[in-house]
Amino acid sequence: MLESEKFAIAAHLHVLLRRVNGRVTDVEWMIRSPEYAREVIRVARTEEHADLRKLADKLEAALQVGRVAAGRAPQPAAPARQPVFAHSESGEPSTQPPSGYPSSTFGSTPSGFDPKVPPRKRYVGSLR
Repeated sequence: MLESEKFAIAAHLHVLLRRVNGRVTDVEWMIRSPEYAREVIRVARTEEHADLRKLADKLEAALQVGRVAAGRAPQPAAPARQPVFAHSESGEPSTQPPSGYPSSTFGSTPSGFDPKVPPRKRYVGSLR
């Protein structure tokens, strides 16, 4: 099922829950978090409203919340890997993305700076 279809079902459930009992839910979180979706579905099923129950069943089927495929255990998540970016100046692979900005020159003397010229003359007609 497409993400947009899951979102549409969750949005309908959100609107109906808001109308029936004033409960506000987070549609985006409902799609992303199985625990939150299970709880919203549980709350929807406690109401005496046929459409709420139908939408709860529909959302549960769309998200397959709380269901494990027959005979298959859930697979553990793969360990996160650090991306390797371009080599740093030392030749080692860097795990930091390139910033696109030149290295800092803080503390160095700017080009065109003459310490003998007083500041007043140095900045006349230009920005500081």
